Amino acid sequence: MKKVSFLFWNINKRPVSHLISSIVRENDIDILMLAECEIPVASLLTELNSGTSPQFSLPTNPSTQFTILVRLPAESLLPVRDFSGMAIRLLKPPIGIEVSLVVLHLRSKLFSTENEQALFCTRLIRYIEEAEHDAGHSRTVVVGDLNMNPFEAGMIGAEGFHAVMDRRTAAKGTRLVQGVRRSFFYNPMWSHLGDASPGPPGTYYYYGSGQISYFWNMFDQILIRPELLGRLDHDDLKIVSTIGSVSLLSTNQIPDHRVGSDHLPILFRMNLAEVL
Repeated sequence: MKKVSFLFWNINKRPVSHLISSIVRENDIDILMLAECEIPVASLLTELNSGTSPQFSLPTNPSTQFTILVRLPAESLLPVRDFSGMAIRLLKPPIGIEVSLVVLHLRSKLFSTENEQALFCTRLIRYIEEAEHDAGHSRTVVVGDLNMNPFEAGMIGAEGFHAVMDRRTAAKGTRLVQGVRRSFFYNPMWSHLGDASPGPPGTYYYYGSGQISYFWNMFDQILIRPELLGRLDHDDLKIVSTIGSVSLLSTNQIPDHRVGSDHLPILFRMNLAEVL
């Protein structure tokens, strides 16, 4: 069984269907997730499906907040819950294990303080844990534009995503925090933050005039539960900066919103075979 390939991109309301279709074909994408997409779904499907097989389709009960298209059978992606900035779906490949897929686009720092973002994460985690309880497993993948860096309170806090930077810690499953067991997420995006990254040092660039500016930010992330650690290799995750011969970066090597978006896409593949 081939690995299932996922692509997430906040396209910032840009008319970039040509780039989307190119990146999908170039990387053999199975599940496409777009935020801030104003491209009509019918138009996007026409471009994606031109001369390709199998073809993309819009799953049953589509999200009103994201454009999520699948190259798997439409019934492979089932709705679980929608909330502000969140879509939870149950992914059931024709062959392979079932996975909970959580797509996020959280509020910008222009409208929320770091404390507000962290508090909101505590509610999202409750919804994710409820979905895991109902599904009967914790094989959960979170992906999207979280508008937080991996080191911020909402990401690392035990009542938030509790997302850690190394597999060995995540593999412990949980830790006891003030008498309560809190489950880990593993956040592989830490390894892509900074100059040692195999690609760009982040997914979003902001030149602030305040005392503190990170310049590069890792707002677009993927998190996985410990149950899925063996199904994601480091080489199967990348920040995309070129599509064919088109660079998504300006001459200053930052995201070029005139060509693509102010965010860079993230791409990953997972082995969802029944037996590893």
